[in-house]
Amino acid sequence: MAHQFTVNATIHGVSIDEFKRLVADVALHEAVCKRIPGENLEILESKKNGDIYTLRRAYNLDVNIPDMAKKLLKDAFRLKRNDVTHLTALTSTVELGANLPLEAKGERSVTGNHEKIDIQLNWTIKVKVPLIGGMLEKHAEGEIRRFSELEIGIVEDELKKNLAA
Repeated sequence: MAHQFTVNATIHGVSIDEFKRLVADVALHEAVCKRIPGENLEILESKKNGDIYTLRRAYNLDVNIPDMAKKLLKDAFRLKRNDVTHLTALTSTVELGANLPLEAKGERSVTGNHEKIDIQLNWTIKVKVPLIGGMLEKHAEGEIRRFSELEIGIVEDELKKNLAA
């Protein structure tokens, strides 16, 4: 059985109309992507086709293990992430793939008004490891929540930078 959870966030000081305008710029997505903690970032695809924007990337997660272990494990924590965003509807599908027995998919939606935007991410995680999969899913939830908070903070910073420019 898959594990499900929701991440909610609000960014104040950015209207939904400003957000729609800014999110239509591919450079904003790439700037956010480049600031996510990790190593060896590869942007595999960054393409806008009408109202659909696709960003596929791979990077090594910034996991909390000793440097020697990181060197020995090399790309064991390499994450592949695919985001497909509908720029008009302000919805996205986020899929995470890894060199681990993990399936993770998020459905993101953005709503708001003239003074704030609300972000909702509904995640489904499945770790395919007998006996301890449920425990690992809870751990994965903690990591996804941590990285989601980091990413939302980066998005807020990039939005406000672009509004000030």
